[in-house]
Amino acid sequence: MNTELLTVEDVRDIEQKAIAAGLTEQILMERAGEEVAKVILEKFSPCPVLVFCGLGKNGGDGKIAARFLKEKGWTVDILTLDDLPSFEHIETLLKQAGLVVDAIFGTGLSRPIDENIQMLMTIINEASKPIVSIDIPSGIESDSGACCMAWIHATYTVTFFKARTGHYLLPGRDYRGELIVKDLAISKNLLPPRTAHLNDPVLWNDFLTTPQPYDHKYDRGPCLIVATGCMPGAIRLASLAARRCGAGLVRVMCKREEYALFATTAWGEIITPVTSADEFLKWTEDQHFKALLWGTGTYPHDSTREQAMTVLLAKKPCVLDGGALSSFAGITSELTTHLHENVILTPHEGEFLRLFPHLAFLKNKAEKALKAAAEVGAIMVLKGNDTVIASPQGELIINANAPSTLSTAGTGDILAGLMVSLLAQGLPPFKAAAAAVWMHGEAANHVGLGLIAEDLLPQIPFVLRELAKVRGEGPPNMQ
Repeated sequence: MNTELLTVEDVRDIEQKAIAAGLTEQILMERAGEEVAKVILEKFSPCPVLVFCGLGKNGGDGKIAARFLKEKGWTVDILTLDDLPSFEHIETLLKQAGLVVDAIFGTGLSRPIDENIQMLMTIINEASKPIVSIDIPSGIESDSGACCMAWIHATYTVTFFKARTGHYLLPGRDYRGELIVKDLAISKNLLPPRTAHLNDPVLWNDFLTTPQPYDHKYDRGPCLIVATGCMPGAIRLASLAARRCGAGLVRVMCKREEYALFATTAWGEIITPVTSADEFLKWTEDQHFKALLWGTGTYPHDSTREQAMTVLLAKKPCVLDGGALSSFAGITSELTTHLHENVILTPHEGEFLRLFPHLAFLKNKAEKALKAAAEVGAIMVLKGNDTVIASPQGELIINANAPSTLSTAGTGDILAGLMVSLLAQGLPPFKAAAAAVWMHGEAANHVGLGLIAEDLLPQIPFVLRELAKVRGEGPPNMQ
């Protein structure tokens, strides 16, 4: 699978290089228009087509697509923004049309949409006709997926070279319909090196391993989860997820007075009570444990922040989640001074804004995550239906397999458990974060409607087996 994603700047760079290599702008538009026409010929039976064309290259693509359709005997009407008839006449044409082609705005939309065009888009959507958008639905920003004052709700979107980040970030992902990517016969040498990708196992599956005959529990990613009695169920979910994902051993460390709370529900975890800060530090530094998790099931108290800094002193791969993040609200600089490149931060939007209020003005989720990751020097997992994983080096992965059913209590705890397990098993933090997010979504897809967090746990082995098959690995020989 091709996972690479482009930004507006990337597309302009490709076009400039293509022109410098001898391809004219007209040739590129001819190829784009022909590809759009081919998609329409494949997806639809002959019918009256109404093509709305803007004044730029996107409009040019639309006119060329219209010409190709006419050559095939289709009835096509073209309306351009500089010569629109009355809205009443447009509504009449829409009633007669069997298909609409949206070539109003393309990748480079950078100005406000005036009221007349907003009304035009509303009329097009309300006609309830199939819509083929060229490049991206008009009114959707290509980089951020954000909607302008009005936007087209497409049935299909035909884009070129590679998909855009805005095709997979919300809400753009919801309005682009089925995405079809055409390469326009452009040499791969003209494509820029990519740092943005759609999350897919091809990016990280080779880093996963299956258990081997001579493994023991300390070979298979033992990890340490720091617990408090605030929400013991969250710790239970995280620890079970870590074990299901392959961690050979999970030790849950808690206060001595909370030992009974965890010991009575633990099945396979080791529950370790501690009575002092020195004892706490000793366990976090214990070389048996390859990765740490702190913050799941906690409240953002001063003590939570102090424990987070102690956990970070170990300089081990680490996941900071939940209350550990919010405990630094208003004093993010204190967190930054303790972070290192092997830390994964897992904020949802609310936690993110408490840590990075100065980034609230950004409507591009990917840009927010990238700026925050660079600012703190750690991996940023900005959660949501379109979770974004960003590294301090500018790498970006957008996840698109998570169903809406994951919006329920406890699922984030399971995600944290998956991440710490993969970290402990030796995955680099950026890949561990991406793999955990994808597995989390895939497990949820196996469950379907009615999902509660506990339902994800038995699905994890199925997901791991499917990933092993892709790697060409079966279960170890137990004979």
